[in-house]
Amino acid sequence: MTNNAFHKGELRLQDEMGVRKKMAVAAKFMMRDFMPDQHREFFEGLEYIFLGTIDEKGLPQAAILTGPLGFITSPEPAKLVIKIPDLRNKPFLGNLTPGAYVGVLGLDLSNRRRNRMHGRVSAMDSDIITITVVQSYGNCPKYISVRDIAQRDVPVQNKTTENDVLSGEDMALITSADTFFIASYVNNGSDAPFEGVDMSHRGGEPGFVSLDNASHITIPDYKGNNIFNTLGNLLVNPNAALLFIDFNTGEQLHINGQAELINTPEENAKYPGAQRVLRIKIGRVQRAKAAVGLRWKFIEGSPFNPALTP
Repeated sequence: MTNNAFHKGELRLQDEMGVRKKMAVAAKFMMRDFMPDQHREFFEGLEYIFLGTIDEKGLPQAAILTGPLGFITSPEPAKLVIKIPDLRNKPFLGNLTPGAYVGVLGLDLSNRRRNRMHGRVSAMDSDIITITVVQSYGNCPKYISVRDIAQRDVPVQNKTTENDVLSGEDMALITSADTFFIASYVNNGSDAPFEGVDMSHRGGEPGFVSLDNASHITIPDYKGNNIFNTLGNLLVNPNAALLFIDFNTGEQLHINGQAELINTPEENAKYPGAQRVLRIKIGRVQRAKAAVGLRWKFIEGSPFNPALTP
C-alpha cells in the first residue's frame, strides 16, 4: 500500500518543502493498513474520539463522540468499533452508511498523545459503527494544550442553529481558542489508500486563529509531520470543515467553507512560526449548545506554540 501512500496534493507540498524522498521512505514504516496493538489499546482507553465524514451534499463534517471507557473497542487490528446510543442523531456526523469514508482522530488531551487513521464504514446501525482501517499512523504531540476531564455525563442536546456568517458569540469562541479540529477529504474514484477523509487537530496560543471579517478565517500553518494530509487534501478539494469546542460549556461551532493556501513572505510574516497561511471563506455556520457530554479543565499550553505578534 505504501506505493500509493500520498496523492498529488500531498506530494506537491512535500516537494515544496524538499521532503518528498524522505517521506516516501518514512511512509513504509509509519503508514499501515492496520493498527498496531499500542494504537488499539490507546483507542480503547479513550472517553472521546473525533470523526470526519462527508454529508449528503458532499461537504466534510467534523464531529466529537463521547462515552464511558469501553465505548471504543478494536476486536482485530484492522477494525475499530464505536458504540454509543442514538448514534445517527449526533451533530455533524454526515452520511454514515456502510461503505462511507470516515476519518478518525484519537486524542488524549491529558497527555498530548494522538493517533490517526482513516477507513471505511463496514457496518452501521442505530448505536454501533464499525470502521475498517485503510491508513493508520501515529502523530507527534506538538501544539496540543493539556486538559483533564473535569465533568462527565453532562446532559446533551442535539439541536443546532444555522447561519451563513459568524455571530459575535461565534467570533469570541474562535479568537479565544487554542484548539480546533479540521476535516477534509479527497475522492477521485481510484480506491487508492490515500483516498478518504482526514480528521486533524490544530493548536496554538489562544488567538492563533484570526478573523478578517464575519466570513473569513485565517489560520497559520505551523511545522508538522510533513505528510500534509489536511493541506494536501485542500489543494485537491478546497471543501473544509472546522470544529471549535468550548471545553467549559460543551458548545460546538461547526463551520464549512472553501480553503485557500497562501504562501507569501508578506502573509507568513504576520504569523510567527507559520510556513504558510490557510484562509477559509465561510459558507455555513452551525452552532450546537450543550452538545458534548464532557467538560474539561485547562492545565497548560504546548511549549511548541509560537508566540503571537503583539
